[in-house]
Amino acid sequence: MNKNLERQKKIDQIFSSQAPAIDRLAEGYHYILGQHAEESGREIELLKALGDREQVVKEQIKHSLLQHVLSVFDDCYFRATGELWQPKPNDEPEVRDE
Repeated sequence: MNKNLERQKKIDQIFSSQAPAIDRLAEGYHYILGQHAEESGREIELLKALGDREQVVKEQIKHSLLQHVLSVFDDCYFRATGELWQPKPNDEPEVRDE
């Protein structure tokens, strides 16, 4: 199956679930930004292999921003619900900086 179709199917599945709206929002947000972070990580590796230092730095900034945005969302989720957001066991693990 085409990767974009797989992603759209997963997004549709998340937002059509019976979970509370706040949990659908959190899961969807994490999934979408996690996908962008994974792509960014692969792009960084490619650019390193190509020796394009300028583009590596730009992509690293983008990747760091994605990670920061996820942490801001997690803080807001905690403030709104009093609970830390945790992915469901069948969710793909999100990408975090080492």
